Amino acid sequence: MRKILALTFILALISSIAYSEPVKHLQCYDIEEFTLLDKQDVAGGKGTLYGEFAFVRDNALEEDAIKEIGFMTLKKGDFIGTHKHADNEDAYLIISGKGIFTDGEGNSYVVKAGDMTIARPGQSHGLANLYDEDLVFLDIIAKNAGANLEAIIANPTPQYFPAEKLFDKNVEHAGGTGEGTLYGKFAFRREQATENQAIKEIGLMTLKPGDSIGLHKHVDNEDTYIILSGEGLFIDSEGEENIVGPQSVTIAVAGESHALKNTGTEDLIFIDLIAQNHALKK
Repeated sequence: MRKILALTFILALISSIAYSEPVKHLQCYDIEEFTLLDKQDVAGGKGTLYGEFAFVRDNALEEDAIKEIGFMTLKKGDFIGTHKHADNEDAYLIISGKGIFTDGEGNSYVVKAGDMTIARPGQSHGLANLYDEDLVFLDIIAKNAGANLEAIIANPTPQYFPAEKLFDKNVEHAGGTGEGTLYGKFAFRREQATENQAIKEIGLMTLKPGDSIGLHKHVDNEDTYIILSGEGLFIDSEGEENIVGPQSVTIAVAGESHALKNTGTEDLIFIDLIAQNHALKK
C-alpha cells in the first residue's frame, strides 16, 4: 500500500511540474532542474520517448517564441510516428547515436550526431531508432503567433540538414564586446529567414578556451544556448553569473541580455537557436 501511495504522489508531482500554469522562462536551467517526462507511442509510434525538459510547452506564455526544449532518447526499435505540424515548428538536433528521419515527402534519411532537421507548419516528420545505440537528440518547439500559415505551407523549405553540409560562418568579437572568435556551422541563418517563420536560425557553435560572447540585449527575438560539451560562464540580464556545462540550457527573450565565456580548458560547444514570435511586437 505504501508503495502505491508513494508512486501516486510521484506521478502527481511530475504532473504538477509539467502542467502547471504558464510561467516566465528562467534564463538558465541546469540538468538538476529539468522535468523528467516520458511519453508512450508518440504520434502513433512505438515504445517510450524518454524526455528531460528545461521547460515544456504547457507552461509557455502566449508571447514566448520558444515553447519547449528537451533532451530526448529513443531506444532500439522505438520510433516517433510520422505526424504533421499545424501551427508550430519542431526541430530535432541529433546529439548521439543513429536514426531514420522521415520528412513530409516520405523521404527517409539516416541521421547521426550533428545532423539537424525541422518541420515547419504544414510539414510532417518522424524519427526511428533501428540501431543498438540509444538515439539522443534535442527537441525544440517554437511558434510564431502572427505567422501567415498559408504562405509557409505554400512555400515549403528543406527539412534535413546533414552535418557535412552545414555552412561555416564565424564572428569576431561576438555580441560586440566578446573576445576571440565564435565559430559557427549553420543549417540556416536569420538573414535568409522569412517573417512568417518562427525558428530563424540554428547553428552549432564553438568558443575556444578564453573566448567569449559579449553581453548584448535581444530586442524582438529569443536566443537560446544549449551546451553540448565543455564548461563556461553564462551571464544573465541581472549580471548574475552561472557556471554552465553539458545539458545546461540558457535563454534570453525580448528585452533580456546574455553573455557566454569559455572558462574551461576544452572547446565550449553549444547549439544556438534564434526564434521570433510576432506577438512580441504588439
